[in-house]
Amino acid sequence: MKQGYQRTILQYLARYRLLAIPGMVVMLLITAGQLAGPYILKLIIDNAVPRGDLGLLLQYALAFLGIVTLTGVLSYFGQLLLARLGLSIVTLIKEDLFNHLLKLPVSYFDQHPVGELMARTENDTERVRELFSTLGVSLLVNFLTMLGIFVVTFTIVPMLALVMLGVAVVLFVLLSVFFAKIFPLYDQSRSLYAMVNARVTEFIQGVEVLKAFGRRRWAEERLDETGKRKMRNDVRISLLEYSAMSALNALVGPLFIVALLLLYAPEVIGGAMTLGTLLLFVEYGARLLRPIAEIAESLRSLQQARTSLRRICSIMALPEESHRGEGNRPDFQNDLVFDHVWFAYRDEDWILKDLSFSIPKGSFTAIVGPSGSGKSTIISLLCAFAHPQRGEILVDGRPLRDADVLAWRRKIGLVLQEPYLFPGELLENIRLYNRDIPEQKVQKALERVHASHIVASLPDGMAANLWERGGNLSAGERQLMSFARALAADPELIILDEATSNVDMHTEARIKESIGVLRQGRTMVVVAHRLSSILEADRILFLREGRLIAEGTHAELYAALPEYRTLVDQQFPSSRSRQGKHAEDELEGDPQGIPVPVGKGSGSTGSDA
Repeated sequence: MKQGYQRTILQYLARYRLLAIPGMVVMLLITAGQLAGPYILKLIIDNAVPRGDLGLLLQYALAFLGIVTLTGVLSYFGQLLLARLGLSIVTLIKEDLFNHLLKLPVSYFDQHPVGELMARTENDTERVRELFSTLGVSLLVNFLTMLGIFVVTFTIVPMLALVMLGVAVVLFVLLSVFFAKIFPLYDQSRSLYAMVNARVTEFIQGVEVLKAFGRRRWAEERLDETGKRKMRNDVRISLLEYSAMSALNALVGPLFIVALLLLYAPEVIGGAMTLGTLLLFVEYGARLLRPIAEIAESLRSLQQARTSLRRICSIMALPEESHRGEGNRPDFQNDLVFDHVWFAYRDEDWILKDLSFSIPKGSFTAIVGPSGSGKSTIISLLCAFAHPQRGEILVDGRPLRDADVLAWRRKIGLVLQEPYLFPGELLENIRLYNRDIPEQKVQKALERVHASHIVASLPDGMAANLWERGGNLSAGERQLMSFARALAADPELIILDEATSNVDMHTEARIKESIGVLRQGRTMVVVAHRLSSILEADRILFLREGRLIAEGTHAELYAALPEYRTLVDQQFPSSRSRQGKHAEDELEGDPQGIPVPVGKGSGSTGSDA
């Protein structure tokens, strides 16, 4: 993993080399200016002062002023260059990370809270930005300063340069060991931060429930618990860091300078070394320790950036959905077949068990059964959000797992129990920002699903702005918008997952009419608890505990399967008293009644029925 994110840094730097290379050159010039200042001081003490030459002293003074001024100007432009480099790189990282997230399997999002992913896409990338801008500038300048001090000292007194190098190496080793020990604390801090974000997001999204049930105090306590864990962890990190840095600044710096004076003051007195040279070494010694201290202080931010970059790279390393834009292009001319399908979300906790059935092209297939029987899992498999561990799903005899999932999903119009509407224009919500779908087609789709009156009632019509999740529309209105979205995409396969479960009876009647419109010339698969929308299905599949118990028309299942009959009678109590030869005629026009045949049906049922 270490090589992985180091390689990533180099790749991003190479992408913006027109900013990185000039920034490096500026940093080199700044380092040269910082090294030249003490050397000019040496020349003043050794040359100008002994001679009493005011002209020479003025020249050195002007040179020193020029170097300081130039270094300040270069530092300003260098900061601008590297700040722009950091912003450019972090923007690219966010873009790459978000694009990769969109390519991950749906199961990944089921296992990771929204707040955690937001922390990674925003906060972690901002930490990385510091690595390429302010933190990067500090590390680069300090490293170059240290290197320059060693080179200049080595040209004058090689032995002293070796002593200084030895001291620096010892300090780096000690600091590296120290920060390696506390690195797990940084990782834990980032994980706790992601947990705080996840809980804040969770509680804000469910704020109405918390208020309604008086659970505000409970939410505060849960968030406070995680926040205090993070605070204790951060306090521990800070105490360890500041203790180490205080010891470094208070002991090592003064001791090193005292050692220089004790070693080389006798040589100055004896005339073997000039006073300017000694002051140069003292200044370089102080400047050498300052970069070491600043680098050490930057190690916290460096470790945090390293942790953030590692977390980002861990997502970027996750495999994408298989067969995105490659594989067989499914035609779907004949049928969809579940061939002995077994599926589990975890290990062998099977949700679907040896499931086999077919969905002919152009048919209307309904899936019913108690909660937990695997209905929504079938929808997930049909959309290729997941693939079975055993068995196959076949499209015209070819495995769906080998098909191009992007091409396959373009054939699907999905309507969920909880439709998601994005904040923004109603028009763009229905066509999902696909400008290939003209506005006239959207308007026609709204008319066909009996939703045009909703648009007409909005102040700006099609240009009306929706709130988050479509909060300024009722549940039924949002559902009709999702029907219009599916119709505007003109799919071959319509999939409805509990599309009528959260709407009133008046809206349900409109949705039933919309279903009739949607199914024209298309294949339709409907998962439903409320049976009124599936009575006209060509075939109904009844599931129990992941197995197909029976299949047939409504009339066939009502006559042959007691479980289905019980489900029907619970939803339509009036049907129990309306048995007889003319029951269907008696029920005509009754919104609560359903046609119930008298004779036994011919639907096929499993042995468990």
